[in-house]
This record gives sequence, structure tokens and C-alpha cells, in this order.
Amino acid sequence: MELYPYALLLHIIGVLGLFIAMSLELIIVARLRGAQTTTQMREWMAISHVIGTVLPISAILILASGLFMALTTWGWNQAWIDLSLGILVILGILSPVINGPRMKAIQRAMEDAQDGPVPASLRKLTIDPVLQAYTLLPAIMALGAVALMVIKPDWLGSTVVMIIALGVGLIAGQLSLKASRRIRVAM
Repeated sequence: MELYPYALLLHIIGVLGLFIAMSLELIIVARLRGAQTTTQMREWMAISHVIGTVLPISAILILASGLFMALTTWGWNQAWIDLSLGILVILGILSPVINGPRMKAIQRAMEDAQDGPVPASLRKLTIDPVLQAYTLLPAIMALGAVALMVIKPDWLGSTVVMIIALGVGLIAGQLSLKASRRIRVAM
């Protein structure tokens, strides 16, 4: 029995889960930034537990099925596999290091805050420039990895795709940061 189609299905399910988790994080960060009350913030943060469930399962599905397909079908001499795996590992390390502590600080401050308007100290955490600038980058880099898996370019093409994804991610992060600054000025 050929297992490749099943591994590919699990891989795609993992990628879909990854994008669901990243989309939820983008939505939560945006809605926290625009929330007027702590009650609204609590409602949005309540769905963040889904990320904590979906993301690890998705990462395991992507990694396990991807390794299976690389070992049984593609081999390790494929640039698109090596770069995609590298991106998964790097994002798996950077995201919890960069945004994880910021989201936990928001959660702690939100739990301590009284019901009513968002206190200035909590608002400051939600418009953190690093949080705003970085949140889009993993999603765009993951899109770059999807492009690699579909197109399957050589090393030069794979590198170009990921450089473009990085550039788009950095530009998107800067635009998000500018939007965050406009909100800060309006307050």
C-alpha cells in the first residue's frame, strides 16, 4: 500500500492548522489593539487557547509527514525541502521567544485589570511595536514555504522565493507598526 498520499494529506491538514493558528493570532492581536474595554480584550484572549492546541498538533503533523515524505520519496537533496524545514524550525523557535512573552504579559495584565476601559498600562502592551511588527512575518514566511512545496524550485529559486517572502513580511510588519502608531496617536 502506497503511504505517500496519506502522508501528503496529513501534511496539508497540518499546514491548514498552522494557518488557522496564525490567522487567529493575527486577529487577536488586531482586536486587542482596537478593544475599548477589558471585557472585549478578555473575549478575544479567550480564543487564544485554541492556538495553544492547534499549533503544536499542526507542527507535529507537518514535521512527521514531511520527514516521512522526504525520507521515502524526495530525499534530502531538494532545496525546497531543506528551506521549508529550516523555516518551520526557525519559526518554531522565534515565535514563542518573540511574541510568546508579550502575549503572556497581556494575559497577566488583563487578568489583573478591572472591568471597564482598557488601562493605559495594558494598552501599552497591546500596541507593543515588536508584537505588531512580528505577528505577520511567520504567516508570510509560511506562505513562502507553501510556494516552495508547490513550485519545487532549485536552490536559487528557493532562496529567491524565501527572500521575497521575508521582504514582504518585513514590509507588512512595518505597515502594521505604522497602523499601531496611528492608534497610539489617536488615543
